[in-house]
Formats: sequence, C-alpha cells, structure tokens
Amino acid sequence: MKSQWKSIATVCQHSHNSLVQKVTVSVQRGAPGRQTQPCFETHHVELAEKASVLDALFALQRGPCPNLAFRYSCRVGMCGSCAMVVNGREGLTCSTLINTIGAELRIQPLRNLPVVHDVAVDFRPFFEAYRRTMPWFVPREDLKDFYPIPEASREGRALDRQPQCIDCGACYSACTLVNLNPSYLGPMALHRALNLVVDPRDNRRGERLRQVTGEEGALRCHTLGNCRDVCPRGISPSHSIERLKRMAVFDLFRRTIGKVFGA
Repeated sequence: MKSQWKSIATVCQHSHNSLVQKVTVSVQRGAPGRQTQPCFETHHVELAEKASVLDALFALQRGPCPNLAFRYSCRVGMCGSCAMVVNGREGLTCSTLINTIGAELRIQPLRNLPVVHDVAVDFRPFFEAYRRTMPWFVPREDLKDFYPIPEASREGRALDRQPQCIDCGACYSACTLVNLNPSYLGPMALHRALNLVVDPRDNRRGERLRQVTGEEGALRCHTLGNCRDVCPRGISPSHSIERLKRMAVFDLFRRTIGKVFGA
C-alpha cells in the first residue's frame, strides 16, 4: 500500500513538472530623471505551461522586482492597456503565450512614446494626435430625426467594417514614420478618422478630410504595413489610410474642376 501511494505521488509530481516551464526574462528598467540610463535586468522564473508574457511580469513583481512598473487591466485582450514590445515586436502581453514565442523574453516599453517608469509609457502624445483629427461628430443641420443607414446600401457599404480599435498603441509604436516625424498623426488616429469622413450624417466632412490628409496625415504614409502586422485586433490601418488618400485626391480634383468651371 505504501509503495502504491509512492507511485501515485511520483506520477502527480511528474504531471506537475510537465506543466511548468523555466523562462528567462530580460525587462527594461529605469525612469526619466534618474542619473543612470535605462538598462535591462535578467531574471529566471518558473511559470505554468500556458502562461502569458503578462504572467511573467507578475512573477517578477512578486519576486525579484517588487517595484517593477507596467500597465494592465482586463487581462483578456480587450482593453489594450498591456501593450509592450516583446522580443522586438509589439503586442498585448496578456494574450501572448510564452510557449508561442520561446522561453527567452526581452520586454521593452512601446516605442515613440515617453517612458514614465520601466515599461509603462505616457500615452498623451498618442491621444493628442487623435484629438487633432477632430474626432467628434458634427451632425448635419438638416437632420431632424433618426438617419438609418442600411448595411446593403451604398452609404452602408462605404462605412468601415473593420474590428473595433482598442487604443493599445501598438500601431503607433511600430510606425516608422512616427519615429521619423513625431508630428505625424499616426495609424490609429487616421484609421478612426475614416469612420467620420465617410459618415453621411457628418457636417464637417471636407474640413475633416483636409485635416487628416495633409503633410502630417494620410498622404505622408509610406504604406509599409507595420501597423497592420502588429495590430492585436487584426485591423489594417494601412487600408483605411489608402482610402483616405483616394478620397483626398478625388476631393482635390473636384474642387479644382469647380474653380475652373465656376461650379
């Protein structure tokens, strides 16, 4: 009987060990204003087989790095708070499983945004760019009642049908043009601007279109597709930006013809 229990305990131990993985985590530490430059700290942790990158950060915070600063909220890939650069690629740490990217992690804060502390960044430049696109709805003056837009109608087909953006900042971090020109509006702001530009109920279409397609807007995009590649929601800001470019060219052509012929 004793040997039987010993065998069962051995099986349970082997089963438990098979569910544990040893992970090496290098995380960027530091904050502006300190005399020392930001550096990487490397630690070894043991995590469950299905652990996420966010779980690795929690393990560091519970163990060798109790003052490690990072953002998170929902932990189910909906809020976008936990976006970081993991092994050189932007993504949501809560929905990135370690067993899909390897047991050696290099975690950095999002690029193109000021670092507050460790891997937590200041999102104010990100949302300031969004504010410059006039992201508020201005209804047409002749609208006195509900204005239904059937999905199968021409107006309905023109509306953007991509998944809802969660404002995680991954596209902004991956955009090389933001890195070269911080005044560039960025993929998220331009993607969201398209929804209002194509909305037939909006009264500021022309002004809004010219605002988002100038030298700091859609026409500056090089269409590299980095924003599309890193979006955790599968959105293609590049596609939205291309639509804005075509609309801007058509709008310029229409206004030029109008001036020439006095229309």
